[in-house]
Amino acid sequence: MIVPRFPQDRCVILSDGGVESLLACAMAHEQQQLANHQSSIILPSWWEWTQEIDMMISAVDPAIVQQAGTYGLDVFPHDAVYPPDDEIALSQSRLGAIQSRILLEAAQIALRAGIRRVVWPIRIMRPEMNIGMDSVVDEIANTIDRAVLASRLASVDANEASAVEVVIETPFVDLSNGQALDLVRDMSIPLDTCWWYGARSLPNAQDRFEYWSRMSLRSSSQLEHKPRASATPSQFS
Repeated sequence: MIVPRFPQDRCVILSDGGVESLLACAMAHEQQQLANHQSSIILPSWWEWTQEIDMMISAVDPAIVQQAGTYGLDVFPHDAVYPPDDEIALSQSRLGAIQSRILLEAAQIALRAGIRRVVWPIRIMRPEMNIGMDSVVDEIANTIDRAVLASRLASVDANEASAVEVVIETPFVDLSNGQALDLVRDMSIPLDTCWWYGARSLPNAQDRFEYWSRMSLRSSSQLEHKPRASATPSQFS
């Protein structure tokens, strides 16, 4: 099984209350136990496309609080990086531009808190997606570039006052659905804390609930009969 590289020091975790954010919380908790540093801080966010951002936030916010509480992490009390709530501005903005703004703002918030690592737990593959491998690879590359460039821009602004740099990391960006499932199973994360668990009328929520519930049960059944096969970064399901 592939194990993503995760920051060993305190970090700001962008969280949308999904599976990948929950994995990031679990890994941050492990690192905190090993390094005995202050707990990482969760920054509420949403980086997927939706025109129902208010409804999404109403499901995401409680999930974020529940996931943070499960792993003893803090949540920024007054900060969040959500897409614009103005429908006209949202409809006229490309997703990449929205994500760039979110990342830059997140990096600036982290620097103000004295933290130099930001974890963006985005994963390109989604259970409901049906796109070709070439498109997936291109999107992975674009996402990594966006994180790197946002890090540099935020660091340039910070260096006007001090020699401080921030790094935005994307540890799950290239994981397949199968690899993510391996992590879910091995870390025994509580899927019932994800935003889609109790809000299945929202976009993609039912698809994700059915996928993760079905695959978790299937995986557990298979483990009783045969050893788990190893995964590699190039395997996409």
